[in-house]
Amino acid sequence: MIALYIILGILLLLFLLMLIRVQIFFKYSKTPNLTIKVLFFKKTLLPSEPKKKKTKKKKKKPAKKPEPKPQPRPEKKDKEEKKSYLGKLKEKKGLSGLMSLFTGLAKIATGALKGLFSHIVVHKLDIGIQLSSGDAASTAINYGRLCSALYPAVDIITAATVCKSYNVSVEPVFDDDKETEYYADVHAHLRVIFAVGEAIKAGIRLLLLRMKL
Repeated sequence: MIALYIILGILLLLFLLMLIRVQIFFKYSKTPNLTIKVLFFKKTLLPSEPKKKKTKKKKKKPAKKPEPKPQPRPEKKDKEEKKSYLGKLKEKKGLSGLMSLFTGLAKIATGALKGLFSHIVVHKLDIGIQLSSGDAASTAINYGRLCSALYPAVDIITAATVCKSYNVSVEPVFDDDKETEYYADVHAHLRVIFAVGEAIKAGIRLLLLRMKL
């Protein structure tokens, strides 16, 4: 009987843990800033802190006879070249980085992670852009291109998620001396239980697919 209570207690604890919300805070102004909060714990993913290099004391080695130089080997692709999405976003700064973020999220929201996005609750989605391209003609052209890419991407994201509040403002600035200004401020959350559920569904689908092969 005691063992049964222990098992039920563990199951209840696991259920309560899965009800925990993972909160996402994202801000973009020249550089991206991404923070994740779980209960009272916060972790900043972007910008990442530079790793401190440990200085090692060099030991004096006895002199050796010169060895023949090894023949150059064919260069291999380094695994580090395959950077994560966050790594690419960190490198791609400016307005193009902001645009690639929302267009990328729109593609993900309609793809394999569509079910996961349906459980994301967006509390705040604010985007503001004042576009200036140096002269009136190029500003008008770039404004049209920006609107044709940004607004559909935001519509897809807000439709795929539970969006409570969003505001998108794009304005052309016909001033040669003024630079383009932009910002983004996003606050969303996802409960762990939904992420686990979608992971289980994906695992079952993959297992059934392998059984059919």
